[in-house]
Amino acid sequence: MKSAVPALCLLLLACHPSSGTPDDTTLYNGNRQEEALSPGVQPVRIGETGAAFAACAAVGTVTDLSPGGQAYLPLRAAPFAEGKELARLANGQSLVLCTRSLDQRWQGVVVPDANGGDCGVSNPVAAPEAYAGPCQSGWVSSAFVRVRAN
Repeated sequence: MKSAVPALCLLLLACHPSSGTPDDTTLYNGNRQEEALSPGVQPVRIGETGAAFAACAAVGTVTDLSPGGQAYLPLRAAPFAEGKELARLANGQSLVLCTRSLDQRWQGVVVPDANGGDCGVSNPVAAPEAYAGPCQSGWVSSAFVRVRAN
């Protein structure tokens, strides 16, 4: 019985919230500061279909912006509506589709330049990796992308 009391005290101390550790609503930056959480940046991954296929397997077009009342489709740094806007894409803009978010609501895309130059995603890559250019990449809402034949 005597050993149960100290064990219970240690258990209670371990469960007691401490002011020295960050919780889910704060970020730790050396000194404790309250900051809003942001989605940050999530690079578009290429090569997810395997080394025998093109780094990005499909192409698509930005479509149906008018019915939703949107004049443009935001290209975002992460697959979240709160992600930083990198560019604004117009109806009819060509996209190379490389990946999807887990919930399928976002497409990870590479945006070809106006000259239609090669963005380096038509050839296979050895293993999945983050896209590093030369074209712009980011995330767009899947609702405004129509897949088309190559």
